[in-house]
Amino acid sequence: MNNYFFISEKNKSKKLIVLPLKGQKDNSGVDIVETRKVHCSKNIRESRPEKSIFVSSNISLDKSGKFYRVGKNFRKLTSKDPAYAEFEKFVGKEFIGKYLIDDIKEKTLFETIISDETLKAPTSKDDGFFVTDDDWRLLVRNIKEHVNTLIIGMTGSGKTSVVKEVCKRMKKKLYIFDMGSMIDPISSLLGVHRLVKGGSVFDYAKFTKVIQEPCVILFDELSRASLASMNILFPCLDDRRTLSVEIAGSEDIRDIKVHPEVTFMATANVGIEYSGTNSMDRALVNRFFPLELGCIPNTEETEVLIKRTGVDKESSKLIVKVADNIRSLCTNKQEISTSLSIRETLMVAKLVSDGWDLGKAMELIYLPLYEGTKSVGERSTVYKTISSY
Repeated sequence: MNNYFFISEKNKSKKLIVLPLKGQKDNSGVDIVETRKVHCSKNIRESRPEKSIFVSSNISLDKSGKFYRVGKNFRKLTSKDPAYAEFEKFVGKEFIGKYLIDDIKEKTLFETIISDETLKAPTSKDDGFFVTDDDWRLLVRNIKEHVNTLIIGMTGSGKTSVVKEVCKRMKKKLYIFDMGSMIDPISSLLGVHRLVKGGSVFDYAKFTKVIQEPCVILFDELSRASLASMNILFPCLDDRRTLSVEIAGSEDIRDIKVHPEVTFMATANVGIEYSGTNSMDRALVNRFFPLELGCIPNTEETEVLIKRTGVDKESSKLIVKVADNIRSLCTNKQEISTSLSIRETLMVAKLVSDGWDLGKAMELIYLPLYEGTKSVGERSTVYKTISSY
């Protein structure tokens, strides 16, 4: 080789250092140690981000034998540099994209996400979980960019589960607040006054503490939240990024800043079939990036049942086929008022896996969801659908 190539890395102190690339030899044929740091100009070293490539036609050990020294021609590598062809041959064309060359366009966030093996979308067959690639990548992107996201979909579509899964894979701390069960939003989101040794002390709620650290916060079932909850959340979700705690004591902190690396997410069931839900304030909805999860395809649902319950393939196919026909009675023919979610098909599959008869398992799980009897009403319609198989 006529030139030597180096890469910038971060050490334990998060400072950029320069190291030789692996697999090089000096002029005398001695292996160059890729873990030995290089003495070079700080201005050059820190002028480019981590993984940038540098080049020099000289390399030698300093007197101590602990560092490499490079000549005055040590420089950032560009695609127009005479040494670039040699570098391309050294690392291989297919690996060029791993490095940051000075004038080569860096990857977009989308390109970074799709090229990261650790951030691939889970699959029904391998993970027992289904989400489209597009929906998954949007979630990853929004968490990376700290974009408020509202996930909408039918019950059982995996809204909460997908947030848990993406946080697990991205190694993000997740806090979940169940908005439907929040009876007193003031005490749940802000805090309460307590008597301690004869005096009043303000006890801040958990929410006030977690918004001050890097994390993902999920407001589960936001459509069930009260108006008071929404009013409290408004300033957290817009450009103010502040939680106002006016009920705190005179000497307590009353304005809590949301950490810049907090990402707010929410789930919502929207539709007339969901009792107990509230019409969400348009101003609140506008503070979120909307993401709608669709129904799981039959082939994917079949794989999910197999993976998560151990049910055999033929039984899984039949469970999904019957469920699909019952769903059609609700969504297309409007003969029944309530559809089935994957939660119900999973329960049926688990019963079958545990030894229950397939038809009996479907009756046990599906029929109690509908009014009437086996001969009258919605229950009768569903019973006939089950019996036809």
